[in-house]
Amino acid sequence: MNRRQRKKKSKQQITVFIGCDKAAKAEDYRKMKESIEYQLRAGSAVLLPAYLHVEAVIQQPGSRRIVIKQEREVKQNELQAMEKEV
Repeated sequence: MNRRQRKKKSKQQITVFIGCDKAAKAEDYRKMKESIEYQLRAGSAVLLPAYLHVEAVIQQPGSRRIVIKQEREVKQNELQAMEKEV
């Protein structure tokens, strides 16, 4: 990857606005933010705890697609899969 490609890739920003249903300390919010940023850097899927929700996603043209799932949705899907097996 040459320099021009790296510059172009770094400009393809994704902005995610997240809301929280519970009151927490500033340190807890910082940890949540770092966790979400790490998940975005590591791959294209983000798993949010049940008390967080997505308010908006702003993607630049040409940016990669991301998948955002709630923790409770994943658990419901797992339960449905288990029920089908039984």
